[in-house]
Amino acid sequence: MIKIAVDMMGSDNGPEELSKGVASYLENNQDVSFVCFGDPDRMSLLKDSPRVEIVKTTQVVPMETSPLSFLRMKDSSMYKALEAVKDNKCQGLVTAGSTGGFITGATMLIKNIPGVNRAGFCSYFPSKVKGKQVAILDLGASNVNTPEELVGFAKLGSLYYKENMGKKNPSIYLLSNGTEEGKGLDECKKAYQILKEDKSINFMGNTEARDALDGTKDVIVSPGYPGNIFLKASEGMALTFSTLIKSAFKRNIMTKIGYLLCRRGFKDIHDIFDYKRTGGAMLLGINGVAVKTHGNSTGEFLYYSLDLAYRMVKNDFVGKIKKDFEVK
Repeated sequence: MIKIAVDMMGSDNGPEELSKGVASYLENNQDVSFVCFGDPDRMSLLKDSPRVEIVKTTQVVPMETSPLSFLRMKDSSMYKALEAVKDNKCQGLVTAGSTGGFITGATMLIKNIPGVNRAGFCSYFPSKVKGKQVAILDLGASNVNTPEELVGFAKLGSLYYKENMGKKNPSIYLLSNGTEEGKGLDECKKAYQILKEDKSINFMGNTEARDALDGTKDVIVSPGYPGNIFLKASEGMALTFSTLIKSAFKRNIMTKIGYLLCRRGFKDIHDIFDYKRTGGAMLLGINGVAVKTHGNSTGEFLYYSLDLAYRMVKNDFVGKIKKDFEVK
């Protein structure tokens, strides 16, 4: 039986909404159980489930928190969920809470796998090709990275893509301001030289941000600071594009009719950019499965995040990283 810890208190929509995702996942998967941390009075939907253990906690980690503040919140739902993985009571965890608290807690409590210099925050992005996703890391677990850490991200991303997408030899790119070999930050240029000599990695060179989602890339590696900017810029552009399209079609009766004529095409666009099914982001390289779902997760979004954690545990993804990064 796979056991997953869930921080029920960190989301915008509260444990009542997240409980729907847990209950739905239990219905469709018989070999999983959950330990849910938070306020029991707000998880009434789960209280009678034989495969749910509810653990009462008294603190909630705020969205903006310092590492020291987080480590003092030992009775918070997030701390307890991370601690359950650290103590091997659960094999993985999912949280919709503070990203800063999550990364601090995961790296300091669960710790990195031996041989992994730095854990990478990784998520899938949609591309213009329907059904084709690209994994990008690091998305902000750290601001500054060494060339060796970027090489580690490339290996972690390659393993992650193989595990999720079933592609034996995924293509790896470095995010840069030009495709030429000499472009990019100093650490990226040095990582480029290491990666092009590494025969275990299918390294294809640099990619510019404008081409990152063109459907030809599998994994894109970046230091955390530009990676986080890419994430936020992509989210902002998608939101702006969606708002402008809605506004254009609401102008008058003719534009509304025009929408009806092409709504099937817009549904395809919506399906391509539906981020819910990606399951959120995973911190790769720590000694346990740790998934960060969106702060405003609905029950449906949490369902896919639980599924990501479940699949990673079931396929022993952490064990595969340990083997690949084993110190010789």
